[in-house]
Amino acid sequence: MYRPIRALLFAGLASLAAAGSTQGGIHAAARRENAQSIPADGRLSVMTYNVKGLPWPVTMGREEALDAIANRLAMLRKTGRQPHVILLQEAFTPEAMRIAARAGYVHVAQGPDAIQLSRAAGDQADRSYIAQGRWDRGEGIGKQLGSGLQILSDYPIARVDRMAFPDFACAGFDCLANKGVLIAHLQVPGFDQPVSIVNTHLNARTAAGVSVERTYRAFSRQVDLMTQFVASHVPATQPMILGGDMNIGKDARRAEAFFARFARAGMLFITPNLGSARRALAQSACADPAMRHDLAYSSGRAKDWMFARDARQQPLQVVAARVPFGSEPTGAPLSDHFGYVIDYAPPSRTHLAQRTEAGETL
Repeated sequence: MYRPIRALLFAGLASLAAAGSTQGGIHAAARRENAQSIPADGRLSVMTYNVKGLPWPVTMGREEALDAIANRLAMLRKTGRQPHVILLQEAFTPEAMRIAARAGYVHVAQGPDAIQLSRAAGDQADRSYIAQGRWDRGEGIGKQLGSGLQILSDYPIARVDRMAFPDFACAGFDCLANKGVLIAHLQVPGFDQPVSIVNTHLNARTAAGVSVERTYRAFSRQVDLMTQFVASHVPATQPMILGGDMNIGKDARRAEAFFARFARAGMLFITPNLGSARRALAQSACADPAMRHDLAYSSGRAKDWMFARDARQQPLQVVAARVPFGSEPTGAPLSDHFGYVIDYAPPSRTHLAQRTEAGETL
């Protein structure tokens, strides 16, 4: 019963090779374009956003929304309010992949493409997992898409590291995309050494089309591999920001697997309470009421996360937050995720705040 749907899906994936764009209208929100301009005080602003740049027939009619996303970012740039760095997920289609150029980002890092192979070696349990794959749900038939990951930056990229998840670390329809991890090491003013930006998109839960138990195993294996990869490519003494669509949600087992694994890897700044959106809400760092509502909504979904540390492995100070891509005054949101921005203080201000909180005499 699934063969017609599967054939339609695969045909749509193959059509991605053809480029095409329809100029879309701008769903402009005046309150968003005018709120919370960014002061030139050395802050580093970072946005994470799953843009739902999925191909036909998974989604249809996304060209207008993707054009609107690019246009809004370009408009923010004209007034100096663009995020300095953007982590994109699901940037699969030509329209999604053109967001960077249209928004004026000169430095762009791409995640694993469809042909990059994983070097991870599996064990007997991994081989057994692969043997039980559902080809009618996209498992074991090869990658039809790249990772959909991009990092857009106003600052030069010194180096890029990429990892694709192996077949034993994906489940269901997610296996059609070559999901993985993308790290861009940026030269950022105000930081004495490169800032490592880590972007990822982990396996979906029910949307993958297979059992929740199978998707949980794939998710936990992805977290295992990601923590190893990040630890081996980002020195412990280097500033780092980790973000993306983690697909944790309200699943307690996923949350335990994710945060416990990072804790064991020594990355103690990656905890639920140190998530940058939660910190911004707790500190009332999002002044606009509508944006604060959208940030609380996004944080409550527990899918889109950001975490940041300095060179001393202490959390970077969150000084402001905003949601340029959230609920719209008229019409539907531009994606099924909200895109939020966190402004981090430069290291000198972060250390000052930490010393003050510790009660030191300055």
